[in-house]
Amino acid sequence: MVLRKRPKYATHILSKVFQLDSAAFLFRNGDDVYYCISDRHSPFVSGENPVAKISLIKEYNRPYQLRIGIRGSYHIEPLSYFVKDPREWIEWIWIIFPQSVISDLRLFLTEVCAFIGDKIQLWEVLL
Repeated sequence: MVLRKRPKYATHILSKVFQLDSAAFLFRNGDDVYYCISDRHSPFVSGENPVAKISLIKEYNRPYQLRIGIRGSYHIEPLSYFVKDPREWIEWIWIIFPQSVISDLRLFLTEVCAFIGDKIQLWEVLL
């Protein structure tokens, strides 16, 4: 008998994987700044296939949460096209869904809302 391992902190109730155009994050460590990116259409690197696994999770006695995990190979690019110093950027992560999967994402969120039922708080705003 094989037991499925789960994270100790959360139970994944519903999940689905969505293709992404790109996912990137900015890592700042003092004066060191790195731009890590997985880009399906990168002019620099080929073969990257970023995807997002979106899950409805339940942690102990907390309300339901929506979790987004990113998968796929990535590369590090030097930041050479910015106007404002990256150490001062407010945003530090970007997830880009292509138009072709937006409808599937909406259907998944509808499924999540149906599962949660009358416990929906602000989820309905997404629909």
